[in-house]
Amino acid sequence: MKARISPRLSRWSAKADLAQSLSGGLLALFLWVHLLLVSSILFGPEAMRFVARNMELAFLDPAGQGYPVVVSLMGLVVLVLVALHAAAALRKFPQNLRQWRALNRQMGQIPNPETRLWRWQVITGFVLFLLLPAHLWMMINQPETIGPEGSAARIWDQRMIWLYLPLLLAVELHAVVGVYRLVMKWCSVTPERRAWLVRLRSLLSLLFIGIGLASLLAFVRYAQLAN
Repeated sequence: MKARISPRLSRWSAKADLAQSLSGGLLALFLWVHLLLVSSILFGPEAMRFVARNMELAFLDPAGQGYPVVVSLMGLVVLVLVALHAAAALRKFPQNLRQWRALNRQMGQIPNPETRLWRWQVITGFVLFLLLPAHLWMMINQPETIGPEGSAARIWDQRMIWLYLPLLLAVELHAVVGVYRLVMKWCSVTPERRAWLVRLRSLLSLLFIGIGLASLLAFVRYAQLAN
């Protein structure tokens, strides 16, 4: 006999599911825009200074200095979205070792690529839970350092590259797989379209990770030339 789920609990679950999807989609969009803005360093320090000044709304400042607090506010908004997304997603995670073992047994008996993707979402989600707050705190607390000099010094001189490398890999994989799962969940996808989406997912993962790695190397080179 199946356990009955109360209408109230069902409505809460549906709202949490929608909140997870919306917050995840917004975070993925922000991440890709952020990555493209940061990659302006590939066109030289002046290009990134231009981007950083416009992010701080320098075009509204008569002195042309901008308002670094805008970056802090953006960081706070992202932090709230991350907290909302994590809270909505955690309800689906295995809660103890027994549940993890049961999941691994099921995956061994019934191999399913979608379940493996979900497990990668869990793993990368835990990595982001550990690493992402440190990056957001720096954005919120030191917005004036956003730019070629400050970013290069942070990445190379302060050795934050060892934070950004695993963060880059985890966040890009989590975002691309997450958007793929959103499309599969909320859209009507035929087997032919699913095969196309799988190829697109792999292509976007390689593209965004490649752009991120190239940007990190550009910051390292800029820091070394400055020293």
